[in-house]
Formats: sequence, C-alpha cells, structure tokens
Amino acid sequence: MILNDIVEVIYAPVNAFKKVIANPKYLGAIIILLLFVAVSIGYEYAQFNQTYTENTSPTIDKLAQYTNATFWSANPGVAVNNNYFDYYNYSVYVASLGYAATDPHAYYNIFSNYTNDAGASSLEFNTINLKSISANISNPLNADCSSGGFKNLSMAFKLVAPQVVPQSAVVTLYVNESNFYSYDLTSSLSSASAINLWQNLTLPVGPYAQSWAVTGTPSWGNVTTLKLDFTYPSSSNITLRVGALFFHGQFQSPIQYNSTGLLLQFLQLFGLQFILGWFIVTGLIYIFFRGLKVEGVTWKPILIALAFAMFVMVIRELVNLVVALTLPPLHYPFDVSLGVRFDSFGTIYFPPEASSALSASSQAAVNDLASLTSGFRFTVSAMFFVSYVWLGGLCTLVVGTLKPEFTWTKRVIISAVSVAVTVLLLLLLLGVV
Repeated sequence: MILNDIVEVIYAPVNAFKKVIANPKYLGAIIILLLFVAVSIGYEYAQFNQTYTENTSPTIDKLAQYTNATFWSANPGVAVNNNYFDYYNYSVYVASLGYAATDPHAYYNIFSNYTNDAGASSLEFNTINLKSISANISNPLNADCSSGGFKNLSMAFKLVAPQVVPQSAVVTLYVNESNFYSYDLTSSLSSASAINLWQNLTLPVGPYAQSWAVTGTPSWGNVTTLKLDFTYPSSSNITLRVGALFFHGQFQSPIQYNSTGLLLQFLQLFGLQFILGWFIVTGLIYIFFRGLKVEGVTWKPILIALAFAMFVMVIRELVNLVVALTLPPLHYPFDVSLGVRFDSFGTIYFPPEASSALSASSQAAVNDLASLTSGFRFTVSAMFFVSYVWLGGLCTLVVGTLKPEFTWTKRVIISAVSVAVTVLLLLLLLGVV
C-alpha cells in the first residue's frame, strides 16, 4: 500500500495526499529517502565512471620534486642548485583552494619548489670552462611507463649560456646501469629560439614510443633513473636551467582509485540534501500555518505528506542517471583536473573563466570537454527547475488538502515561498540543490 501511495503521487497526487495525511507512516518517508540516496549515488557513479583524470610522476601535489637540486648529482665541475629568481611559471586554477575562478588566490604555480622559504625555483646547472654537463636523478624517481602506465615525458629547458645551442643533447632513462633507453634531443634544441627562453618538450615513452635507442634489455615498467647529457662545441661557462620535468599520460577514473571514499562522501551529501530539504520545507509550511493561526494541523501529517511530495526528486535523479549513462569517456589533463569542481546540480565542470591561464593544448581540451558535456549539463540543469516547480505544485496540493478553505492564491504563496527559501538554504548550507 505504501509503495502504491508513493507512485500515486505522480499520477493522482490529491488522492495520494488524502490517504497519507489521514494515515501518516514514517516507513513511506524512509523508503523515499533511501530511493533518493541510492539513485543519486548511481547518477554520480555513472558520471565519475566516465571521468578520467591524468596521473603524473611525481604526483600532482609534488610536481616540482624532479627539479629539486637535492635529488640530482652531476659530473665533476658542475654545480647543481635551485634558482629562485628564474623558474618555469605555470599557474593554474586549483578548485580545492576554495576561491572563485576570478580570484587570483585560486591560482597556484604547480611546478614551483616550495621546500625552501625563498619560494619557487628551477633546477640550474653551472660550469666554468667545461664542454659538457652530465647529470642524473634516481631517488625519488620510479616511473611505470608500461602499456598501462605513463605515455609521455615532459620537460622545459632554458639554455642561458653560452649563446649557442648544444652540439648534442640526450636524455636517458635507465632501468639499471646495463639496460636503458636514450633519446636524442639535439634537433629539438637546435633553433635559435631555444636560447634564453623556456623551451617545452614532450617525448612519447612506453612500448609503442618511437625514436628511443635501446641498450641491453630494459623494461618500460620500471624506470629508475633519468640522465641528461649536454655537450657544446667548445669549452665554456655553461648555465642550463630545467623546469616542469615529469611523466604523465596515464588516465584513471575516480571509481578506479577511490570508489569507497566516493561512496561515503555521496552517502553523506545526498542524505543531508534530502533530510535538510525535507525538514526545511516542512518547517516553513508549519510556521505559515502557525502564523495564520490554523487549528487542528499537527507536525507529523505535514512532514510525511511532504516526504511523499519529494518523490519528484527521486524521478529527477533517475533522469540524471539515465543521461549520465550516455556520457562518452571524458579525459581531463593533469592541469585541468586540479580545477574541476561540482556545480550546484552535481555535475563536474571546469570554470571557463579559468581556462585562459592554461596552455593552448589544455585550453583545447577544456573546449572539447565542454562540448561533450553540454547536452548532459543542460538536461541536469533543466531537471533542477522542473523538479522544484513540480515540488512547489505538490506542496500547494498538500496545503490545500490540509486546509481546503485556503484560497489557491494563499496556497501557492505558502508553497512558493517555502520551496524558494529551501533552495536558498540548501545552497548556503550544502552548496547543492
């Protein structure tokens, strides 16, 4: 009977509310609460299952680690330091900082080395009257570049002195001393524009990558050391700076690495959303009745009737779930994923006003993602308006069932104000509606 009453709210709400008010049962409200939470979690899981964020090595919160001089060693005569005056500056929007995308405090230089009070820095090599630099980093480097691992190695160089390009430049990835891969960077740094300007390079890595010379029998699954070799035409004072050195190109969905954490987060969020919304709208309508000195109306019938009215929120989330299941795979680059956030309707997005700080390739990715999710986000937004207008209509019927002598104008005003205030309070308290 309770399940029939719940469904009847959709096609015969007046009859359903008469029965519920005459015999209010908490079981029906609990069933609707559980349905709402279950379907909402299903909607978010469907969305997150198609959302892939890019992993990096070092991890995204330690991207400056590979350019920290502490971890590098070099050939005799080469000084290795951190340069705190000239560093690779790439500040992107970070949603977890809690600021709006228009606030400068929301932007963070993700390749900065803040292990020293002096602030951000780059890795710098200096020599006096030498012809070459040979330097390597092992600890803490340990990168998996197998078929399921990282696909790219990125780095930025600034050739400060001498005012000529290197005669040869090679990056080597070691598994051990006898087994390694080598990549010739010479042609990539041969342009005059490489002198005294930051030059970004991205090299493909892994079993399917081309242009790597193989020595011994190395395995891409366990890269333990990275070595740089720069040789100049003649002996000179050399200054070379390195920034933004990291592996990337591996994508995972949050479901793959944090399914339990997401479940607990969503249980709390959607449970609170329903309970707060339910109690707030009930309390407001009850206050209206008390203020209008309505006799004979108690708390429980209002509470249970409005729980049944909120069954429309289950339908809303069910539509959102169906639409989320149609999403294509969405791949968020590492610098974009830091700025991804929830809107008030539970959809994932990157603030468009923050995209101007991104690289050209990441801006293109943001535009593609916005295009791929536009229909989904429109439907979810539309369902928000439909569901709350529908809820307002059902609240009007509940008020009329409780007090038939109220005019339609009075019923609508009570319901509209109660629902509108509920939406505002949910936004203020939870950030979701």
